[in-house]
Amino acid sequence: MSTLPDSSPERMPLETMALEHMPVERMRDSFLGVADATFAFQGQLQRRLREIDRKALNAQVLVKRHGKELAGYGVVAQSFREGAQQLQDAAANVQRAIHPLMLGFMQTLRDTAHVDKLQTLPVQLRSHAPTLEQTIREHRADFELRAEQSRHAGTRLRQALSRFENVVSELEYVVVNGRIEAALKGDARAQLAQVSSDMDNAVAQVRDLLRQYVEHIEKVLP
Repeated sequence: MSTLPDSSPERMPLETMALEHMPVERMRDSFLGVADATFAFQGQLQRRLREIDRKALNAQVLVKRHGKELAGYGVVAQSFREGAQQLQDAAANVQRAIHPLMLGFMQTLRDTAHVDKLQTLPVQLRSHAPTLEQTIREHRADFELRAEQSRHAGTRLRQALSRFENVVSELEYVVVNGRIEAALKGDARAQLAQVSSDMDNAVAQVRDLLRQYVEHIEKVLP
């Protein structure tokens, strides 16, 4: 199974160093780590969700093919479809939470670079530019505002990821019921067991992918 990019050993979690004291290069590396992990997570997640949707559809087709014989499993198949849709909705919420965080990171990096450039100007030049110190203060104020916005965005992303984890757990419970129901059926038992097993594996992959992303991003979230 493909994995998310590993954090570079030289990257320092944002929470271990105040943003205003973090070198621009270190901050850039940390932000790029989030961006890389997010890009990989989103691509892999969409593939996994499409697979789950196909598995859920296969379960419904199998139920319709066997009619009353699999009437009890029809409830499970319907729950598969509903769970697949809930996963799509939860993934969309995560996507919406990710965007402002990435935007805040870019703006914070820009503000920090501006302040650094101004502060490295020669003292003689700064003494002849009375408005320069005011400009630096304004950039610092912008930086503090962006940092606070990033913290709020990080909180919203954590909440969205937590809701996603809950939806995955609920679907895992449905899958367990499906495997039990499949074991009780007659001639169609083997087919149902395969469908349930396929769904189980697909959901487990989403669970592992999500946990890996949460573990990675917690290292760099503000």
